[in-house]
Amino acid sequence: MTALAARSRSAVWRRQFLLQGCWNYEGMQNVGFAFAILPALRDFYANRPEEALKAVKRHLEFFNTQPAMGALILGASVRLEERIAAGETDPRAVGTFKVGLMGSLGAIGDSFFWGALRPMASVAGALLALLHPLLGIAALLLVYNGVHLTVRRRGFAAGMEGPEGAVGWLKRAALNVRTDDRKMLAAILAGAYAGVFAGRFLVQGGDALHALASLLLAAAAVHLFVVFFRKAVSPSEILLFLLFVGVLILWL
Repeated sequence: MTALAARSRSAVWRRQFLLQGCWNYEGMQNVGFAFAILPALRDFYANRPEEALKAVKRHLEFFNTQPAMGALILGASVRLEERIAAGETDPRAVGTFKVGLMGSLGAIGDSFFWGALRPMASVAGALLALLHPLLGIAALLLVYNGVHLTVRRRGFAAGMEGPEGAVGWLKRAALNVRTDDRKMLAAILAGAYAGVFAGRFLVQGGDALHALASLLLAAAAVHLFVVFFRKAVSPSEILLFLLFVGVLILWL
């Protein structure tokens, strides 16, 4: 069996960020995936150009999933190609594996990253931006990329253990539970933002009235955002709603 060199593994890891670099309507992320796995294929099929060409063509078939979750499939595909090159696995196994996981991982990833993590990071950034704009930008980038890069790194490492490792990591990660937690946290942060906003722009009375009004408004906002997230309202629609409310309040 031809082992994957450290430099090739590193190259595959870096190239995963270009998964959508050549997105197209026919194969979607297929070219990006083939480009990402190419350094590994060069190692496995060195001095076997015909087999290397067949391997590249295998990965030019239709492929589409959530980009960060694609790291898991990429790592497992590298391990499967290693087994195929050694004659231990049928070449069709890698295609079957990719097709079997890309749809479910796409749904899981969209819900976690776009429906929960991004709104949570955005609201955290908006809240801290009240202290300083640069602090808000830094919070948004750190919260989102800290989680997103961790998922990519651990997913790729789990995939490199083979399909069994990939499935095992998915079970341990429990992203469905983490999705609900982050949606709830996003709602709480949005309520806190509403409370701070009320304290700055709406309440002009004494300290007791100020505190009571802020608390009630924040509680109502938390409830409202929890309803929004549970009804799967998109983050863009929620932001438009907040923009409308903010303009209305300032206009009045």
